[in-house]
Amino acid sequence: MGRNAIYLAMGFTMLCLMSGLNLSRVSVDAFRNAISYQETTNIHNIAQAGTNFAANQLFTTPNWRTGFQNVPFGGGTFTVTVNMVITNTVVNGVTVHDSSRIQVVTGASYQGLTDSIKILLQPSLFSKFAYFSNNEPSSISWVTGDTVWGPYHSNTKLYVSGNPVFEGKTTAFGGLVKNTTPSNPVFNGTFQSGVSITMPSDLGILKGKAQQTGGGFYLSTTSDFYLTFNANGTVTYRTGSGAWTTKTLASFAGTNSVVVIDGGDIHVKGILNGQVTIGAISSTSSKGQVWFDSSVVYNDNPLTDPSSTDMLGVCASNNVLVTGGSNNENPARGINIDASIFSLKQTVPLPRKCRGILISLVESVRLCGKQLVRWITMDIFLTDIKSTIRTINGCLSLLRHASQRPDPMKFSNGGSKVKRLM
Repeated sequence: MGRNAIYLAMGFTMLCLMSGLNLSRVSVDAFRNAISYQETTNIHNIAQAGTNFAANQLFTTPNWRTGFQNVPFGGGTFTVTVNMVITNTVVNGVTVHDSSRIQVVTGASYQGLTDSIKILLQPSLFSKFAYFSNNEPSSISWVTGDTVWGPYHSNTKLYVSGNPVFEGKTTAFGGLVKNTTPSNPVFNGTFQSGVSITMPSDLGILKGKAQQTGGGFYLSTTSDFYLTFNANGTVTYRTGSGAWTTKTLASFAGTNSVVVIDGGDIHVKGILNGQVTIGAISSTSSKGQVWFDSSVVYNDNPLTDPSSTDMLGVCASNNVLVTGGSNNENPARGINIDASIFSLKQTVPLPRKCRGILISLVESVRLCGKQLVRWITMDIFLTDIKSTIRTINGCLSLLRHASQRPDPMKFSNGGSKVKRLM
């Protein structure tokens, strides 16, 4: 009996020792895990801080590429590298260069540990808007029957009279103003005030793209430049009354697919088979304009062929206009325009009758004053835009294809979707 008591005591002793050892091991492991979690969290926070510093620097200074080297922070250090990402995409046998994206890589060290964060930044695009206006005059309202099929923005106020419909997200820095009552605009993509979007000061980046050796077509002239797109992928052009020249679009517009006329106007028409951005630049208000002499449409209609890669960007220092004439203003014929249009300083006073337009519209001043236009019959559709030439700090890209397809019966000369009132 005494021996059994001794064995029992020894057993309880061993059990207590093992339990104590396990409790001690669990406590140590828990402490180690807590320390490891703290160190991992700290080093990741350091990496995040470095990334945030870099993102803020890029926001305030878009051309900043210096990065940071061994910056002390939170008991550790971080190093940031900032590099441009260049991708080459072959479209219709043509290599298109895209240098709009920036890669930020942050490496952090803390207590012998390392961590890294990699982010890819891409500028927002003006062409994402179905309609963008830098200055909306109070004398013009969006009215009942108006529909904007995509994002809308005004850097002033949004004026409505009646029940216009905005299918995409709608933003206006100065808020919503109802010029008549009752007015109940329909915002299917929400409305937000207080949003301001700064337009670029010039088209210098676009000009630089065209001036690169082999990168594009650049011509300094005060004469008008005439450009016709051909369905076979060629372009025919001339300066003033000079002789016509025909080249493939790829050899004409270069690797950046950019055409810039510095000092004159561009007259354009035809069927585009490919991708190109055209720009008319001038320091005077009488030049630097783009004229649509007739329809400009894609060879592969994106409304019926979503895989279409045809894209046209149109930039102008001043107005983007449609040449007058019986054909362009005839409701039975009218004019078709497939493009993403950007007017830096002026407006885009489109013709009184447009048969159908697949367009992204950005202008400095909305149509107002004593224009020839009384009202416009046209459709503005949101486009799913994929930029291959993101220039002007990402302010211009090219039109891809419609992501919201309208009723075909409404995409005609009788389906007014956007109306302008004087």
